[in-house]
Amino acid sequence: MPPSYTDDQIVYAVRDGLIIPAQLDRMAQGMIDLVNKTRAAMSIDNYRFDVDAHDEVAHQAAIESIVMLKNDDAILPLNAGPVANPSATPQKIAVIGEFARTPRYQGGGSSHITPTKMTSFLDTLAERGIKADFAPGFTLDLEPADPALESEAVETAKNADVVLMFLGLPEAAESEGFDRDTLDMPAKQIALLEQVAAANQNVVVVLSNGSVVSVAPWAKNAKGILESWLLGQSGGPALADVIFGQVSPSGKLAQSIPLDINDDPSMTNWPGEEGHVDYGEGVFVGYRYYDTYGKAVDYPFGYGLSYATFEIADVTAAKTGANTATVTATVTNTSDVDAAETVQVYVAPGKADVARPKHELKGFTKVFLKAGESKTVTIDLDERAFAYWSEKYNDWHVESGEYAIEVGTSSRDIAETVTVALDGDGKTQPLTEWSTYGEWEADPFGAKIVAAVAAAGEAGELPKLPDNAMMRMFLNSMPINSLPTLLGEGGKKIAQFMVDEYAKLAK
Repeated sequence: MPPSYTDDQIVYAVRDGLIIPAQLDRMAQGMIDLVNKTRAAMSIDNYRFDVDAHDEVAHQAAIESIVMLKNDDAILPLNAGPVANPSATPQKIAVIGEFARTPRYQGGGSSHITPTKMTSFLDTLAERGIKADFAPGFTLDLEPADPALESEAVETAKNADVVLMFLGLPEAAESEGFDRDTLDMPAKQIALLEQVAAANQNVVVVLSNGSVVSVAPWAKNAKGILESWLLGQSGGPALADVIFGQVSPSGKLAQSIPLDINDDPSMTNWPGEEGHVDYGEGVFVGYRYYDTYGKAVDYPFGYGLSYATFEIADVTAAKTGANTATVTATVTNTSDVDAAETVQVYVAPGKADVARPKHELKGFTKVFLKAGESKTVTIDLDERAFAYWSEKYNDWHVESGEYAIEVGTSSRDIAETVTVALDGDGKTQPLTEWSTYGEWEADPFGAKIVAAVAAAGEAGELPKLPDNAMMRMFLNSMPINSLPTLLGEGGKKIAQFMVDEYAKLAK
């Protein structure tokens, strides 16, 4: 039995005499590698890792994951009163939504783990002495709404200065074991939001979900929106830090948020038919599709607001090798709030032999700046940053020419664009009589031969090729062994001349 084989597009591996799917084999190997990494520590007698230190890592990771999508009227950060600001009068806060008490901190299916500790948002408020009225509002399932819970939530909202509504997807709505067929949150949550917004116009929605949800249908009912994803075991403290202004949100969207699920290019192929799915969108997935084809989105890839404001200037791109470059930019915090910004570098290819996205994220860096501070950041772009996968060469390929370097804060918020000219990797394929005239022109050797054909035509040594736009279009797309179709016996002579000359040059 070979070490691996393929059956109906599933790759299998043979391990210790057992035949298992290669994907599971890779997962198993990853687990073995992880065990090996921890073996040294675990071999220490009475070893115990630092639970609090690990929890603090989870806390910081959660803080940096939170994306602020909306902050009308600067509704955030909230004022917790004497706890955070001894001279301020605290706002009366209502917290609505079961997620605040029972956080969905991890994904479904095999991603389930047992946390070392779990701190909800309500737990955090209690620990920090921050007062808030709570109403669950709904149950964490897909069952119909409970009128009693809804009524309690609306009454709680009426008596508050500001309402924090914790909404999102229960585990029954998304998991690794099935595909979502909608981007909408449960209808009962949206209905409750509408009722609460009618009772109190100062609403901040805190989302809890593993992948994007539709925002546009209900965003008018919220002045503030925090996309918190699944924040892990220390999500409660992280949310409190952001909501009450101990830190400024700095997360950026790793997914575009479309206006409608049918705007996504995969919808023309999903869920497939007769047991097969055609990944027909190719490289045009996510922002690569939306930005290339000018599709309106609700929030673009890379987007995320802050309590601070920033400016990016003085962008430069310098060639560091035949197909490499370095990008520099100056980032300034133009506000009185200490915060972090993520500088994003997108590469936009010029004319290419294959279909390529309008631009692609190829580098980024997060920089923390105190109020009014400026820093210069540098991002290196290696050869892969400019390459595409070539089926023809069965390898990564960099074409020669100019590439635009776009620097900004999202895929649609570009501060400055500069260009860099690359040499290309020089990859070529052998030319034959089946190569098109256009391919001969694009090849370093072939271009010389095409020029020789033109010179021989002018000298009367070979038939002269027609020189008009229509004929050139035909020539560029046809193999040179088809020249006799257009030029008769003269075309045969030209094709033979080209093949013979190539044989001499390519030795």
